[in-house]
Amino acid sequence: MKLVFAALLAAPALAIAQAADPQPDELLQIAFPKWVDEEGGRLQSIPTSAATRGWNAKQGRKRNVIVLPRQVVRVAPGRIVLLATMMPAGDGGEPQVAHGTPAGLAAYTFKPGKDGWKIARRQEPFALQGFEGRVQLATAPLSAKSQALQATWGSCWQGHCVDVIALYAIGADGVKAQPLLLQKIKGSNVYSRPDCVDRLGGIVQGLHPADPAYADEKVPPGQCYDIEGRWELAGASALTLRFTGAVSKAGKDGNAPAQRVDQAMKFEFRGGRYVPVSGSNPVPDA
Repeated sequence: MKLVFAALLAAPALAIAQAADPQPDELLQIAFPKWVDEEGGRLQSIPTSAATRGWNAKQGRKRNVIVLPRQVVRVAPGRIVLLATMMPAGDGGEPQVAHGTPAGLAAYTFKPGKDGWKIARRQEPFALQGFEGRVQLATAPLSAKSQALQATWGSCWQGHCVDVIALYAIGADGVKAQPLLLQKIKGSNVYSRPDCVDRLGGIVQGLHPADPAYADEKVPPGQCYDIEGRWELAGASALTLRFTGAVSKAGKDGNAPAQRVDQAMKFEFRGGRYVPVSGSNPVPDA
């Protein structure tokens, strides 16, 4: 009889673990019961924290944010994590963002409860990343038993462009706030000068023609570059960034011929993050 009773108690949790994962908006409505996916309904209030003060140091006890659910991640048979993004907002729900305003990365960990899923942990937000309140999120496997949140963001300033990548470990207790990796992954200044397209076009394919309005503009010697990278795992505790592209440097004697970029930057997992052990990142600061 005791065995039967124990099985009955375990049945709801087992059913939740075996059923299809709920949709992101369904879980977000558990975290924010008044949230609805429509204009005005995405505005919510969260407690201020060290992270939210990165938006504005002068805050009260609460901070208005626009919340968007992104992805549900299964982290264990009885644990799922909802990934979400946040954007600072005013009392009327209008976004409070400028070019350099980062997005909030949020995570909500859920476990089975008597009436369905219930929140086990709130991380709102655990980090601020991105530009103009925006960031791209995806998940990627790190090993057979672990996975990471991949956050990517980028922007351009007067033709100088840069993309950045951050990896965060996802586990049964949510997302670890310290990034495993934080590196520039792409950069270009091809359209910041009238001569870069011609200087790099022999190596970099698919460049748009330079603006003819500036074709005859005389500019002093300067660097041109167009570089893109990708990351890949190399074993259980190693990661490699591989960069390709081209660069034409400049010195006191003028512009140098374009050189092909094909190099690697290698990392080893130490102390909870990927530490560089060889190579360098060729993407200049924007």
